[in-house]
Amino acid sequence: MAKQSFLFFLILFLQHLETHGTSPDSQRTSFLASTAQWQPMQCSAMSINPLCSSFLYVTPQGRTLPEIATIFSANASLIKPIRRLSGVEDFLVGVPCKCEKINDSMTALFHDATYEVKVGDTPGAINVNTFSGLAMDVGGGRLLNASDRIIVHLPCGCSSAASEMVVSYAAQGEDDLRSIARLFRSSPQDILKLNPSLSSPEFIQPGWILFVPMRTAGFDRIE
Repeated sequence: MAKQSFLFFLILFLQHLETHGTSPDSQRTSFLASTAQWQPMQCSAMSINPLCSSFLYVTPQGRTLPEIATIFSANASLIKPIRRLSGVEDFLVGVPCKCEKINDSMTALFHDATYEVKVGDTPGAINVNTFSGLAMDVGGGRLLNASDRIIVHLPCGCSSAASEMVVSYAAQGEDDLRSIARLFRSSPQDILKLNPSLSSPEFIQPGWILFVPMRTAGFDRIE
């Protein structure tokens, strides 16, 4: 069981390396120092109905709101703009969050979307170019063929310990814990509480997925 979980997260880690153009050798030391560098938010039992509503942080990449809603299997009316400190406007996509079994030893919270594979697609490209770095284990290790329709698992978050909405956010190159906290009107301490695998708050690897509690007041547009 433990071996299967390790291999599962190893696949995810290598997918992030492919996406960000970083060789496995250059990151092997930091990875081995913390094999549990990231985990989805675990839950106790599979659910047919959503356990909560959550947000996914999405970079538009020229896509319209209806296109984003279709790609993420979301409702366009639940998509809200959010402005980074640089002035770039991205989106928070509201989605239902369910407890799913991801392997023999773990259940976790996900929102699922369906994706049709295109010619030349790779798991890493699908993850970043289509799903804003939030897709987990795209294709499940299978060979991707054009026109295949696959289920894409997008980690989401529910937390009784956080009164705010929880956002799934893929860290970007310029991020640190304080800048992420400012973006979502949160605090570094609250982010750490929802991300116990984040052992060093001073080191955040681009591509890591963080669960961030966001204050709901005035979230339509965050300056």
